[in-house]
Amino acid sequence: MRAESDVLAADRVEAKRQRWRGELAGLVPETPSPMLQPWEVWDQDLFDLETVRVFARAWIWIGDTEDLTQPGDYITGRIGYQSVIILRGSDGTIRGFLNNCRHRASGLAFEPAGNCGLHLTCPYHNWSYALDGRLVTVPDQERMYGPGFDPTAYGLVPIRVHVAWGKLVFACLSHRTPPFAGWIAPIADRYDRYGIDGYRRFHRQLDVSYPINWKAFCENSNDDYHVRFVHRRLNSNRKQLDTIVRFEGRTTSGYKPHADHYDVSGARTDLPEQDRRGHYADFIYPNLTPLPYPTQLILVRADPIAPDRTRLFSRIYGTTDSVEEQEDQLRNLELTNREDTDMVTILMENLRSPFYRVGPPSTWEGRAAHVMGLVRGDVASPLAPDEFTAAIPSDP
Repeated sequence: MRAESDVLAADRVEAKRQRWRGELAGLVPETPSPMLQPWEVWDQDLFDLETVRVFARAWIWIGDTEDLTQPGDYITGRIGYQSVIILRGSDGTIRGFLNNCRHRASGLAFEPAGNCGLHLTCPYHNWSYALDGRLVTVPDQERMYGPGFDPTAYGLVPIRVHVAWGKLVFACLSHRTPPFAGWIAPIADRYDRYGIDGYRRFHRQLDVSYPINWKAFCENSNDDYHVRFVHRRLNSNRKQLDTIVRFEGRTTSGYKPHADHYDVSGARTDLPEQDRRGHYADFIYPNLTPLPYPTQLILVRADPIAPDRTRLFSRIYGTTDSVEEQEDQLRNLELTNREDTDMVTILMENLRSPFYRVGPPSTWEGRAAHVMGLVRGDVASPLAPDEFTAAIPSDP
């Protein structure tokens, strides 16, 4: 049924696209452009396809190990529409599951992070699960189901989990998606040398929803052209015209050299000069914008809620324990996010028009064009018949 539903949705999306490019064409001359077009922003069918064909096949950042130190500790998150839970078991292993009771779809954990003790218990009918996902208690099991009921058939549904750089927790629903190391291969070596496992989470995070499409924000995150104009306050600290744009596979990178007077290296000498004398605006497909510095890492995740609603969840990790210094960085990130979302909100309103057509990308929008191509490619590719049953690739 899911595959048939996706095919019907894909057919509806194509029919709408043809109408936009047929009956509604002509007012604004259309030139070839890989950038985000109006019909890709507001359509519910397309959005539903993206939650399946993009997000279910991707590695999604969920949280970090600071919330997973003791048995029973858990974090929750979403991959598209699907709620997931990552928890530390009694044996110390970090595992991931769909955050749904197998009986009637209730969630099992409802806080962003917490400790469930030795069991996850459904609040609806009190089914209870061990930390390794086994169904261990069904109230009145004999009376409700008789002697033929097999608890081993109704354990929690496991998902793939990878702890990156000893700190960041990623999860993936697909069994066919390459291991995380392959997913981020073009930037892996650089991240390995930052020492992220020694960074500590700042004392608060940013969690705000905006009236924008998730792709519109991600396109903006990969647009190195707008930075000089939307974030003018940063120009004095950067050599903006020396920006270097790279994109490969499921990652992109925009290197921003710093002005000579602006030193945020933290006196580190173990990093290459380029890493010490600038920073990167990276992207891990499909929705994570990491900005690594020698002494801190900024993460901004764009969670799709609806075609016109996106949650931005942001954290900073670093080496300082000073709340005052942390607040300075958090306020700067809040301002940057607001500058970006204010601009993207303007774009959203104008992309509502069925007559508008976007123009060509500059060379500094190559990352954005690359990401839009990845999204379209995934949307056009149905899930494999064994997407969730194939043997899982080894994930070192």
